[in-house]
Amino acid sequence: MKLQEFENSYQKSEQKLQFYQKKSNRLSIIRFCLFILAILVLLIGYFQKKNILYIFSFLYLLLFLYVVAVHTKVKNKLFYYDSLTKVFMQHIQRINNQWDTFEEDGEEFLKDDISIDLDLFGHHSLFQLINATFTYQGKQLLAQNIIHPSLNKDMILKRQEVLNELSEHNNFILEIQTYGKMMKIRDEETIYQFIDSLSQNHYHSMKKYIFIFPLLVLITILCCSFSIALPYSYMLCVLAIVLQIIITILFYKKNSELFEPVKKFQKSLNNYQQLFLIIQNEHFQSSLLKELQAKISQNQQAVKGIEKLSRISQAISYRQNILLFILLNGLGLYDICIRYFYINWINDYGTKVQQWFDALAEMELFISLYIPKMDDFLVSQPQISDTMSLSFQNLKHPLIDTQKVVGNSFCLENHGCVITGSNMSGKTTFMRTIGMNLILSYMGSYVFGENMICSCMTILTSMRVKDNVEEGISTFYGELLRIKKMIEYSQFKKPMVCFIDEIFKGTNSLDRIAGARATIKKLSLEHCIFFMTTHDFELCNTQEIDISNYHFDEYYQDDKIFFDYLLHKGQSQTTNGQFLLKQLGII
Repeated sequence: MKLQEFENSYQKSEQKLQFYQKKSNRLSIIRFCLFILAILVLLIGYFQKKNILYIFSFLYLLLFLYVVAVHTKVKNKLFYYDSLTKVFMQHIQRINNQWDTFEEDGEEFLKDDISIDLDLFGHHSLFQLINATFTYQGKQLLAQNIIHPSLNKDMILKRQEVLNELSEHNNFILEIQTYGKMMKIRDEETIYQFIDSLSQNHYHSMKKYIFIFPLLVLITILCCSFSIALPYSYMLCVLAIVLQIIITILFYKKNSELFEPVKKFQKSLNNYQQLFLIIQNEHFQSSLLKELQAKISQNQQAVKGIEKLSRISQAISYRQNILLFILLNGLGLYDICIRYFYINWINDYGTKVQQWFDALAEMELFISLYIPKMDDFLVSQPQISDTMSLSFQNLKHPLIDTQKVVGNSFCLENHGCVITGSNMSGKTTFMRTIGMNLILSYMGSYVFGENMICSCMTILTSMRVKDNVEEGISTFYGELLRIKKMIEYSQFKKPMVCFIDEIFKGTNSLDRIAGARATIKKLSLEHCIFFMTTHDFELCNTQEIDISNYHFDEYYQDDKIFFDYLLHKGQSQTTNGQFLLKQLGII
């Protein structure tokens, strides 16, 4: 969708939001006045001995309850349009390059070397850019796909088919995002805890004969009402009530443990039901979307199951009122009844819940992968090649402002590529551009460029190498370990691509050049492509090995340095180190 479309939709949603906000405020005043009026009329009728006012008080009370019901519907509409407005705003912010303000940035997944080197997680990261998930499972699945993208060509092509179909379902996506935004509980780990609790088999339902006590209470209350078998019926009624309260107390802890997981996300169940209903009612053609839909819509189990669970969770919430708790359990073993129905629900649906939420998480993943296209970035679907290849046109860094980013074109000639150039000229950014777009390709998403052709390759990096004081590892040794990992992986003879930034910069020039040449020889393999940046021009010509040389240029104007950030063939002929040293007054 274009920016203008999102802005128009945002304005319409904002108008609806303001309309329901005003309506909600009016209804709040009306319901308050009706309640006060009902109380006043009741009091006047009592003190003035006018019984007819009781009828008016009762009518006002009924009207109050009606207004409360209407107000609840209005508040639901208000909440919906508030969430929809926020969804539109996020799309607008993403298009306007303000997406790095989004709360979810995946910082907790920033652990391995590649994630750090390629800005996959954390502030201003790939995860923060494309993330459209709203459940714990969805976030985990997206992160898992970024860390370990698929290298299966068939799976990549199936996902591309999914994204092509989603381009015809923008309203569906907006509905999913809106109900996702409406989730009451932001810590969606509670859903995971709930699903985990369903697999615990130590919960057992009560025997049916225990319900003889509520039946006994009912019979004795009727006997007391019609003065049958007094005073024995009265004594038996009191005894049955006391026994029920004792039974409730004995099982209170076990019941509370059983109810706790579902109680935590009780307010979100209606939203989950709506999400499953939206997915169930949509018409899909791609095989992956049909499989996903089948997990949810088979016999309408997800919608019906969540609806029943919502009623049970609502009943569980009444336990919070101590007076209601004592009354209901004294009269009818309320806790045991809820337990009975909840255990039955687990028996009917417990084994299916995992696949419902897995399917929802998968839908969140697909929507996240579609985000670059939906938000009108200049993207395209890559072509996956069966042979070792890499080429693209106007490929851009996904995380750089669209108004400032410079695209580059490339076509692989030799498997080894040595890149030279001045400081800040764009060498490292170029490698990150390729790395991030390859990850997007393997996830089945879009690349920020045109005509990209790539093979499925394992990505290895040596870029942001840091020392580790606790383990006694220097920067140089840390880099050695990264290079060793690449060489060891190459022995499996599986397709791989390596990105090495400023190779062995942590040691002297003699050792650096010798180590770099040895690395080039080790990685010059048919199944390996490597990109290596360096300031050592000696590496541009390595005997017995064909490598391709590329460089980035700079130019000077009015004692200022400028860069075009464009990749050029051949070895760099300029340096800017001394110029920068002079500018800063160091020499």
